[in-house]
Amino acid sequence: MVDCELALEVLRKLEELCPGGQCCVYELGSGLGSLTVFLRKYSSYVLCSEIDIRFVDYSRKRFLLDLVDVVASDGIPLIQSLRGNCVLVSNTPYVVSSRIVVSIVKSSIRSAVLVLQDDVARKLAAPPGASNYGRITAFTRSFMSVELGGSYPPSSFKPKPKVWSTVVVLKRKREWSKDFRDYEDFLRCLFNQRRRLLAKRLKKCSGAIPDVDLAGVRVFTASPELLLQLYLRSSS
Repeated sequence: MVDCELALEVLRKLEELCPGGQCCVYELGSGLGSLTVFLRKYSSYVLCSEIDIRFVDYSRKRFLLDLVDVVASDGIPLIQSLRGNCVLVSNTPYVVSSRIVVSIVKSSIRSAVLVLQDDVARKLAAPPGASNYGRITAFTRSFMSVELGGSYPPSSFKPKPKVWSTVVVLKRKREWSKDFRDYEDFLRCLFNQRRRLLAKRLKKCSGAIPDVDLAGVRVFTASPELLLQLYLRSSS
């Protein structure tokens, strides 16, 4: 469960992304519906997924008179079937945060509002060269812009997590396609030794060094745009 202040920020972010409630909303991991209550005020139709059947039965009864569909399912595989005008909202266990973000990147979803563990949120937003700039940062920001919202203490949730949480807004800036299917593996190889010179890691990971001046550039200082450019050149 989430408190009112956090839920209201999620609604504000939704309104900024799609004014007037014109987008459908997909809530991944709806639980007992504490956030769903607010989401139904934004959109005329809300699709929810929940893996715990006990919560599904409760929510179906709770929202019986609303245009709220609650699906008993692991919600992550459903992301790929969503239309582009759906906004994904999620306040789910932090152990699946990376899976959710990667699935969003590989979908046609235009935007998402996520509540993530604070250190994960800040990693997604980290600039090149920062200590927390990593593979997931580069992968996500090659396709999505990342905006951080408010941060919330454990007392904002029931049950209480052990860490603070932060609202993250993702906005599509590049479409995903089959041309990028090996990009994750490419980045994984590069960031396996993130402080090494990028040119040396490229030779190891792709077998070639594209005709780009990389003098002095280390893996963790390279921007997402540069890394994507290098991937496309090396895979062409």
